[in-house]
Amino acid sequence: ICAAVIAAIMCWEMSKIIYHLSDQDEKLKGLVGTAWLILFLNMVIPRSVLETTVIAFTALFAYYLATADRHAHHLKDHFEEFVYTIFCLVYIVVCISFLQLIRQQIYGIHWTLFFFFIVWSVDIGAYFAGRKYGRPKLYPLISPGKTVEGVVGGIGAAVVFSIIFKLVSFKALGWMAAITIPAIIGTFSQIGDLCESFLKRSYGIKDTGKILPGHGGFLDRFDGVLFSLPFMYFCIKIFAAA
Repeated sequence: ICAAVIAAIMCWEMSKIIYHLSDQDEKLKGLVGTAWLILFLNMVIPRSVLETTVIAFTALFAYYLATADRHAHHLKDHFEEFVYTIFCLVYIVVCISFLQLIRQQIYGIHWTLFFFFIVWSVDIGAYFAGRKYGRPKLYPLISPGKTVEGVVGGIGAAVVFSIIFKLVSFKALGWMAAITIPAIIGTFSQIGDLCESFLKRSYGIKDTGKILPGHGGFLDRFDGVLFSLPFMYFCIKIFAAA
């Protein structure tokens, strides 16, 4: 339920960016409602996100077709908003559905906490390493504040935390997994940050929302989480089977 609520909020934030035609409120309700429904059904019927997303795609396509006559002079914009809607479902809803899959694994609570602590330690490590040692910019066109040293520092902090977490709370975690997983998740978490910056740069906005005072929107806080959740799930499947 928590994942469904967060996904609905993030879709609402995204809708404020992508919808501009006269029926934007109607499309917003459709997107948010669809996001919540997909994740709710995935909770009731585990691992159904693919099927429900495909059904949502066809239903939304039919809806946009049925309402096309409202936008006879802006047909291309109307279709592009449909494409943006599907992007939201994949980027937000499908990605966050992996959180439910992770929670359903053996040691699901441990894996979930492990994942979030990795992402948080990457953010903290990247911030302090970049501020103290950062010189060459990683990708100044997209994220002027992100440095190479910050990226390395973030991954290093995640590995250190992972080892501590294994020793203190997750003894079932193997040493190879304790070192490899934070390196992988730390990398993709920061790629997720860049992807979110790419989105905001493209639309000329600083934050995706104002729901979290001083931090922007939920999308601003969960960008690294969304992008790295599928990779965390794959890592669990690989190392849990090893």
